[in-house]
Amino acid sequence: MKDYFTKILGLIAEKTWTDKFATGQGFCIICGHDDPLDLEYHHVAGKNNSSLVVSLCRNCHGKVSRKQQISWPDEWSSKDNSLKYKEGLMLRGLSDLMRVKSDHILHGDTV
Repeated sequence: MKDYFTKILGLIAEKTWTDKFATGQGFCIICGHDDPLDLEYHHVAGKNNSSLVVSLCRNCHGKVSRKQQISWPDEWSSKDNSLKYKEGLMLRGLSDLMRVKSDHILHGDTV
């Protein structure tokens, strides 16, 4: 019986993922990689600050997320940020994505 429920939960999780993929961009917005098994959602301002997500491949997502963890203020991961602070983080996130994309175009770099 446990295997049955495990399979059901797996199917539910897969359906949720495919629904998200179908409504997403369907490719990495940095490098253009379009294998659905390699795509992940990236929270532009951090998941506690906005629901805006973009599609990134695993490689680009890891690099962009590390950039957030290293260069963003420590408070970016707080759940108690003011609306104005969240707006600043959204702008920082969008700016980071544009910088990474321009580096990829100009130099072939992903970050």
